[in-house]
Amino acid sequence: MALLRRLSNLFSHARSDREIDAELRAHIDLRIADSIAAGMSPDDARRDAMLRFGNPTVTRERVAAADAALALSSVGADVLYGFRQLRRSPGFTAVALITLALGIGANTAIFSLIDAALLKMLPVRDPEQLVQLMSISPTFPVNDAFSYPEFKAFRERPQVFAGVLAFRRQRNIDFEVDGQGGLANGQLVSGNYFSVLGAKAIRGRTLLPEDESVAGQNPVAVIGYDFWRSRFALDPAIVGKKVLLNNSAFTVVGVTEPEFYGVQPGERIDVSVPLTTIALLNPGFADAGGPYDTLKAPFRNWLYVIGRLQPGVAPEMATASLQPVFAQCLRDAAAGLTGLPFDSPATRQAFLELKLQLNPASQGLSALRSQFSRPLWVVMAVVGLLLLVTCANVANLLLARANAREKEIAVRLAMGAARRRIMRQLITESMLLGMGGGALGMGLAYWGSRSLLAMMANGRSPVLLSVHPDLTALAFTLAVSLLTALIFGTIPAWRATRLNPAHGLALNARGASNYAGRSRLGKSLVVVQVAVSLVLVAGAGMLARSLANLRDFYPGFNKGNVLLFAANPAMIGYKDPQIVELYEQLMGRIGEIPGVRSVSLSVHEPLSTNESATNVRVQGPVPRSGEDLAPVGIEPVGPGYFATMQTPVMRGRELTTADRAGAPKVAIVNESMAHHYFGDANPVGRQVSIPGYRGDASWIEIVGEVRDVKVHNLREAGAPMLYVSMLQAPESGATFEIRTAMEPGLVETAVLNAVKEIDSRLPIFNVKTLGNQLDDSLVEERLVASLSSLFGMLALMLACVGLYGLMAYSVNRRTGEIGIRMALGAGRGSIARMVVRETLLLVGCGVAIGVPAAAFASRLIASQLFGLKPGDPVTILASCAVMAGVTFIASYLPARRAASVNPMQALRSE
Repeated sequence: MALLRRLSNLFSHARSDREIDAELRAHIDLRIADSIAAGMSPDDARRDAMLRFGNPTVTRERVAAADAALALSSVGADVLYGFRQLRRSPGFTAVALITLALGIGANTAIFSLIDAALLKMLPVRDPEQLVQLMSISPTFPVNDAFSYPEFKAFRERPQVFAGVLAFRRQRNIDFEVDGQGGLANGQLVSGNYFSVLGAKAIRGRTLLPEDESVAGQNPVAVIGYDFWRSRFALDPAIVGKKVLLNNSAFTVVGVTEPEFYGVQPGERIDVSVPLTTIALLNPGFADAGGPYDTLKAPFRNWLYVIGRLQPGVAPEMATASLQPVFAQCLRDAAAGLTGLPFDSPATRQAFLELKLQLNPASQGLSALRSQFSRPLWVVMAVVGLLLLVTCANVANLLLARANAREKEIAVRLAMGAARRRIMRQLITESMLLGMGGGALGMGLAYWGSRSLLAMMANGRSPVLLSVHPDLTALAFTLAVSLLTALIFGTIPAWRATRLNPAHGLALNARGASNYAGRSRLGKSLVVVQVAVSLVLVAGAGMLARSLANLRDFYPGFNKGNVLLFAANPAMIGYKDPQIVELYEQLMGRIGEIPGVRSVSLSVHEPLSTNESATNVRVQGPVPRSGEDLAPVGIEPVGPGYFATMQTPVMRGRELTTADRAGAPKVAIVNESMAHHYFGDANPVGRQVSIPGYRGDASWIEIVGEVRDVKVHNLREAGAPMLYVSMLQAPESGATFEIRTAMEPGLVETAVLNAVKEIDSRLPIFNVKTLGNQLDDSLVEERLVASLSSLFGMLALMLACVGLYGLMAYSVNRRTGEIGIRMALGAGRGSIARMVVRETLLLVGCGVAIGVPAAAFASRLIASQLFGLKPGDPVTILASCAVMAGVTFIASYLPARRAASVNPMQALRSE
């Protein structure tokens, strides 16, 4: 019965209070009756009973603390009282909630993005069992590609793997249905790809092992849910539909579930087809029946391989078990080089040195992880500092609020309330603010995460990540909200409960008893705000200047007034001779457009992450030992390419239309390759061979040397490059570079119309300017610089508000002192200078702490800087100047208010 009564008290707080009061009165009445029976008068008996029994409020508190149910109900009472207190101060509550929402929302948005891009496991069955197969060697860096025969050998190890899958991305597939063409992002996958991952179809079926059994004889396809919705409007008759992929017929057999995106987070998968249909999608790459046949050549590494470990099998055990199988595959690969142009003892030895390595793949093979890992963690550190500024700001607000409530707290202490109970009440109010700020922050985080995804995509393919609030994000927000509330609420609550009740009850109408203590603590918090804000502003300034340096950096070509577009004639059936003819027709037709100065083409767009690299042989002096294995970038380009890009030709000549099939093979080297292989000698007229490129070991004459250009990104060092003639070594796809006499956008429509006039079915994609391409290559730098600048400005704003609040409070509390100073002859100017001087002192202390902290913090972002050294003095001095401006803004209104005090009114108010 007692337990039931306690449980009922949880829902009847008023009744339990009445019961405690009745019990207390009963004890007092019994004591009075005993005293009267002993001969005391009724008044003396009551007075004696009250003295002996003690303060009823204290007794009630002790009873509530001893009863868990009552204690819980008292917490509920604290929450309700806290709500009423916050509602009575709407201005304070609104400012605190907005401040907290900014700090917590920024942290939640960045964490949600980090969780989706870097931490979250794949949405597949038992992702922790997945491992990616890699190979390492002393000669070459880590390699993540394997041959088809190697994949089949791994797949036949059931004692190690419950399943092994393989895949390769095939971007920009020409997808034609019912006579309507378009581009799709696809992948070639093994027949067990979906079953190993545990992915199911929402319509039809997924691929099966028998779909992969016979090369090219079962052309079926599975499409993604988003592609089904955007291209087919969720047509229920999609299963069995005939489509053309790169001009080859396929049958759609199923649609994947909405949440399935493969094993590469952030990338869209529109269509998946069996690996054995590679010759249909990309015949030039497949080389079916040739020495480089992707399905037979043991040395042709082109597949990513992921295995699902058997239960109880550790990665180390699996590696040891698979190494003999891999070693045999490597011996087969070395033997398969026999008779090929690039066969050599060094190449064979490089194969035989490879060792197998298994890496966890529970989070997928995400390019986002390598691209955005460091920038996102840098931004997370920035928003962490912003949250610290937020806590200091709200703590200052709570200190001022606690000071205004000194009489209330003094009365409660005098009536017997325990200090810990009052402290709990104040912390409860802080918790309510923290939770309210967290709820608002979640809304800001949802909007902010979507904006961050758009910044990460930045003109490239959309970054497909789920950043909707989930349990992980909610748990993070809850933890941050509670931690924030404890940080900014504990100190003011502790400070308020140190009040002497007698002193608090003796306050005058203005209640200034605790000003000195509160002022010291508030000033300390403002100093912290200034110091942290200076660190953020200085860091943001360095990152912004680095981004500007990168944008202004000369990459070896003129990025102005150049239009780019990519085309792939092989998608619709063009062969090498036809491709060359088409390229020449396109260059000629586009060159006739008014406003076009020159036009050329290359296989890869400038500042592209794609590349072709291989070893070269040089006729004449042999390079120093080991340097012959250094890979050289190979880039086929069209006639007039360097003139179009305005890259200086240092020696020799440019490629021309005469450098075509049937003419002597020619190439151009860059400065790095010329220096690497020929020292200071003139490379023009020398001979090189690139047997690893297209399997052609014939000699090529160097006809020119050009300046180094940035090939992949603006930060890279110069790397050896060899430029061959596109007319002599045509590729299935190319990027056209068009230099114009005006803004490229003004001729874009005319260029695309000219392409359609020649072949309306030709797939065209990646239409942009060279300036846009350069900006796309700086997406990580811009993300970090933009967000750091945004959060630095927020921190600066909060510091300004904190300074203003402290000085306004100081002026308000010192009105009597200011009135006395003015009555004794102090001028208004001197009063204003006193306020400004006090503000400058606070800022000076913050700057003194912030400058060395900023210099140290800049070392942590050294890898993100370009053209600047960590601790750049110009940026730090500029940041100090910004803080000086903030000081003026924050002190102007309080100083003006102090100078306008009427001495007589101030003295009368005291």
